[in-house]
Order: sequence, then C-alpha cells, then structure tokens
Amino acid sequence: MNQRTLTPYEINHLQKHGFSKPLDSIGEQPVEYITGHAEFCGLDFLVNPSVLIPRLESEKIVHFAVDYINRQNLAHPAVADIGTGSGCLGLSVAAYLIKQNTPYTIYLSDISALAIKLAKENAGRILRSPENLFFQESNLLENYPHIKFDIILANLPYIPSNNIATLPESVKDFEPVSALDGGPGGTQTINRLLTQIPQYLSDRGIVIIEIDDTHDLNSFSFPQKLQASIERDLFDVPRFLIINQKE
Repeated sequence: MNQRTLTPYEINHLQKHGFSKPLDSIGEQPVEYITGHAEFCGLDFLVNPSVLIPRLESEKIVHFAVDYINRQNLAHPAVADIGTGSGCLGLSVAAYLIKQNTPYTIYLSDISALAIKLAKENAGRILRSPENLFFQESNLLENYPHIKFDIILANLPYIPSNNIATLPESVKDFEPVSALDGGPGGTQTINRLLTQIPQYLSDRGIVIIEIDDTHDLNSFSFPQKLQASIERDLFDVPRFLIINQKE
C-alpha cells in the first residue's frame, strides 16, 4: 500500500484535535472520522460513520435559508431539516437565529436512529439554548406533524447508483452508502420528498435541496403546485434546487 500523503488541511485538522504524531495504516479514511469532528459554518460538529461528513459547498444551503428569513422578515420561522445526519444544516440555522435573538421552531429528522442520536448530541454542544428543536425519526416527512414550514432543507441521497463505484475511496469505502445512493438516476428519494412538500410548505415558503451536478430541472417530477430553479454552489457547479409554491 502506498503511503498516503496528507493535505495541509488534513494535517491541521488532525493536529487541532490532538493527533500530533503521524498515523499508520489509515488508508483513505477521512480525517473527520478519525478525529470525530468536522467544521461546518464555523461550528464544530461531532461526526461518525453513521452520517455523512458535512461539506463546504453545503454551507450555501444555510446561507440561502438565512437570507430568505431576513428578506421575508420572518419573526418566528418554522424550519424542517430533512435527512439531518449530524444536524449541520438545521443547527447552523438555529445558531444564527439565536445570535440574532430570533425565535424559531426547527424540526430535524432522519431515517437513521443513530443519526438522530448524534444530531441531539451536537445540539447540546453547539447551541447555548437548544429550545424549540424537535428531533424526529422519519422517512422523509412521513412522521411529521401536519404543520406548515417556512423553510424546508434537505441534503438527501442524490448520486446515481451507477456512479457510486466511481467515487473517491474516502467516500465510497467509508461514508454511509444509504446517504449517497439516490437510485438509478439519483432522484429517487428527492422525487418522493417532492410529492410530500405541498402539504407541508407555507404559502410563501421555500425549499432548498442539494442535488447532483448532472441534474437539471427535467430530472425531477414536480407536483403542479410547485415551481423550481437551480442555483450554483461556491465552485460554480449546479447544486441546489430552490422550490416554492406557484402564485
């Protein structure tokens, strides 16, 4: 086996979390799983192999959400974070709103009980006042109460099944495949969520969903009540579905 050459980021991350000596036989294991920590939106999240490692490009979902809250002057936004994993999206929004002294109601859900457990742990560590947070083990929105959300966030499995084998070893061999594999076209789980959205989205609400860079609007099946556009990430790659109700 060739000796792995760590990037400056990986070296700094390991040293930051107490791994000052060279590590043997780590293969392609992500350093975030080695340390159990990942930074997202300037916050320190616990991670383990039951959840995806938060990605820099996903931070733009939080930026979209916060910008929408401010533009709409939402005094008490109701937010749903579907497929929350470590909780990085919903908790980052909560952390921002706490700083602004804005009350909120945020639901964080995942089909994985292990993910929900980790998200709860992160909430206790990251938020000084983790009130009005609700954790729900749920397959998409199936177990949600029938309330209307101003913002629905989702980072669901979106990689086409045939592309999983082409992913870097650090991803396909270590991160949970169930959180990566989006079915034959990569849209299977997202399309299921789209069918549920109309009954949970407020009249002026917004949905932000991360997608594969091979997807376009024709890749998805939108209910008649919804309209959508695609926004690019910080690397100028098509990455986010922005959805709202037709007027």
